[in-house]
Amino acid sequence: MKRILSALGVGAVILCLFIATRAYQEHSREVNLATSKRLNLPVPGFVASTNGYPATIALSPDGRYAALLNEGYGNVESGVRQSIGILNLRTNQFRDFPDDRLRGDEKTTLQSYFVGLGFSRDGQRLYASLSALSESGIAVYKFSNGEVIPESYIKIPAQPLPAGKELVYDAGKIAARTAPAYPAGFALLPSRQGDQLLIADNLADRALLLEVSSGKVLKSFDLSRSKYVPASYPYTVVANQAGTKAWVSLWNASAVAELNLQTGDVGRWIDFPHPSDPTAAGVHPTTLLLNHAENMLYVSLSNASSAQSDGVAAVDLETGRKICFFHVALKNEARAGATPIGIVLSPDEAHLYVTSASLNGVAVFEVNRNSGGAVSPSGFIPTLWYPAAVAIAGNDLLITTAKGAGTGPNSMQATIQTELHPNPHPYIATLLSGSLQRLSLADIQKNLAAYTQQVEENNLRSNDSGKIDFAAGKDPIRHVIYILKENRTYDQILGDLPAGNGEPSLTLWGADITPNEHKLALQFGVLDNFYDSGEVSANGHLWSDASAASDYMEKIWPILYRGAERPEDYGNQLNQGIPDMDDPGTGFIWDNLAQHNFTYRIYGEMLDATWCPASPQAGATDSACPSAEIRQGEPLPANVGNPLGGPSPWPWPVPRFKEAGPTKTAQRGHIDPFYADFNIQYPDQFRVDEFLREFRQFIAARGTSKELPQFVELWLPNDHTGGTRVGKPSPRASVADNDLAVGRIVEAVSHSPYWDDTAIFVVEDDAQNGSDHVDAHRTTALVISKYSPRADTPFVDHHFYTTVGMMHTMETLLGLPPMNLFDADSPVIAPLFEGPGTQPAYQADDRNLRSGLLYEMNRPSAPGGAASEKLDFSRPDVVDPKQLNAILWQDAKESARQTGRGTSAP
Repeated sequence: MKRILSALGVGAVILCLFIATRAYQEHSREVNLATSKRLNLPVPGFVASTNGYPATIALSPDGRYAALLNEGYGNVESGVRQSIGILNLRTNQFRDFPDDRLRGDEKTTLQSYFVGLGFSRDGQRLYASLSALSESGIAVYKFSNGEVIPESYIKIPAQPLPAGKELVYDAGKIAARTAPAYPAGFALLPSRQGDQLLIADNLADRALLLEVSSGKVLKSFDLSRSKYVPASYPYTVVANQAGTKAWVSLWNASAVAELNLQTGDVGRWIDFPHPSDPTAAGVHPTTLLLNHAENMLYVSLSNASSAQSDGVAAVDLETGRKICFFHVALKNEARAGATPIGIVLSPDEAHLYVTSASLNGVAVFEVNRNSGGAVSPSGFIPTLWYPAAVAIAGNDLLITTAKGAGTGPNSMQATIQTELHPNPHPYIATLLSGSLQRLSLADIQKNLAAYTQQVEENNLRSNDSGKIDFAAGKDPIRHVIYILKENRTYDQILGDLPAGNGEPSLTLWGADITPNEHKLALQFGVLDNFYDSGEVSANGHLWSDASAASDYMEKIWPILYRGAERPEDYGNQLNQGIPDMDDPGTGFIWDNLAQHNFTYRIYGEMLDATWCPASPQAGATDSACPSAEIRQGEPLPANVGNPLGGPSPWPWPVPRFKEAGPTKTAQRGHIDPFYADFNIQYPDQFRVDEFLREFRQFIAARGTSKELPQFVELWLPNDHTGGTRVGKPSPRASVADNDLAVGRIVEAVSHSPYWDDTAIFVVEDDAQNGSDHVDAHRTTALVISKYSPRADTPFVDHHFYTTVGMMHTMETLLGLPPMNLFDADSPVIAPLFEGPGTQPAYQADDRNLRSGLLYEMNRPSAPGGAASEKLDFSRPDVVDPKQLNAILWQDAKESARQTGRGTSAP
């Protein structure tokens, strides 16, 4: 298929899109999303499916074409390439133009599209931001009669760091005291010398004035407001027609910078409300829009912490004051999290249209020039998943969405395979397609009431999220234990379970390798219709801990996961006193618990860990780090092992863990510093040993202020696996280790006095690392308590549930208010608490400990061993997940053939 696409080029891609569009239009259906929201298909004005994440719409000067910047991962139809899509506004025909330089399945692809797209003033060229750490610039395309052809490239050099500023990430091989250019959104400025672009330099906290003809940077504006770079993260630019002033949205600084283009200075800062904690997430000013008179600036605030700041601010540019606020929310919605991103005014400026990425709709506002204060929407237009950009073309509204109609199953044979993709099942990111809608403004007004009703229904506003009815009437749960694991689909683990909707042919680690997960599901209830809200670990941990993902992360993760150069970690923002760009404005579960005076403790999740170094500094002594590794037979630390502090039975050198610290304000004083974070060579058994050490203290302190906290979260990451590196734990060993760790926790709790009032929840942060015959988001989930249903046959709950629904269930049991509009409206997992309260204590299945499977190392002949050695397993998903998927698939199938181990359920 790859060779066919290469030969046919654009024509093949157009054919694929045409077929997909026809199939989409011909089927009316309802789609449940992994965020617990719904879509009702078809949506009004649907034109075409697009490549992944069309983030920006640019209109040609002659009004004949609309261009879309598809900056996502790259879907199957595009050949896993980023692309520019072109809509012929006269014929309504859509074509896609993938760029061979921007493949998502090539190790050499370092650059990525990012936000910026625009036509030249004569309409004969398209400019697109092309970003990476090693080399960034502006891609120039020739544009003629709807055809996009690569023409040239303008390299933008690294920019000098101002005195006293500190770069907080590894920028690679660039000159000292410089910051890499990373162009984002830009504005086209008038000039006698030809086109000039004023560019938001996202990772250098600058704005750059670039002359296209010469490629020279004419001016550079320092937009940093911290000693650390980046801290402001300039997002995009809008300029007046005279080219004398411009405004830059500062994504992470809760501000807009007004630039004086004549003097080259920052004229003033327009600040927006920010939490009193300087490290708390800001409101993320994103898209900017000037009215015709250029005396009003509209600013979308896409990361609000409260419903009052969820929307678009209108700023009087004469005074710099916010005189009006367009509140993006459905009727009677008191929760924040709408994520308004794209904004546009109707030609007569009577209406403002705002994309709400979280509500899967476009809010419609009536603009009254004489009014101030807060304005509520007059209605909503339904869209597909995650509406991103809007534009006005004549009397039509154009809308793009980032994730289209969702993913669906990935158990089919992959249509594109390369040497990096021997796994026959498509990677989840390649299944995400965007979409394009086109509606006349007149039809919107005519049908707005019906459209609004559909958006309300899609957001479950008329649904009851459910009530947990215990047999005894009263809620007995006082403690919740939340176990977060890494990257598995339902079919990978429980596909062989006869009691649920599984597909055994897709099972990699069945009942023989994960006996506890199978046994727990059969005893406490099978959830075979449960979905991770995130696609990958980068946004999956946010969904798992916050029931939301920031607009920043949803834009960035496809770029990170396709291998393009962009740093993911920027140091410890808690110590730097700046907000973490990743964080959702509505906060984490820990913030919610702290605000409402609940007790809580965190083990491993989102902590800043220190491991003993291989080469300590000369003369340094550290009693906690006598060595970097613990070899077989050497004594373990006193808090781990069986017996504690006994000789290590592990045949590979185990990294020596030192300590962990908080990365968020609400974690301070609420973490176990001796519980390890991510490292696959460090057994999950040791993590459980440390937790059980504290749990024994909680048992002894039951009934006092030092008893088990009301909310406990543990990260057990080893089912991620470390591939097939020779001499390291085999994938089967890592998954079996993880399985036994879960079983030991349940065994300990169920044999303790806390069994009467504790519920245990187990879920994967995402399901990206495998195939599933129902949906690529479907995953394993367990809900365990004394109050699970009792039945002669296993209890199977087929209801649709998601990560945010699990969070809502935990909040409901504890009496904790929801955090945002996702968990607030998500159905709770009520049936698994309707038993008589007689579930017996659980006995962990330790067969794989006794058999020695937990100690199995990869053999030299293991499939993908050489490739695994080159992969980075320092953090979750730093490794190329597509390649790891292929290695794990081959290894599991090869291991099953060689050992004769089956996948039959117990």
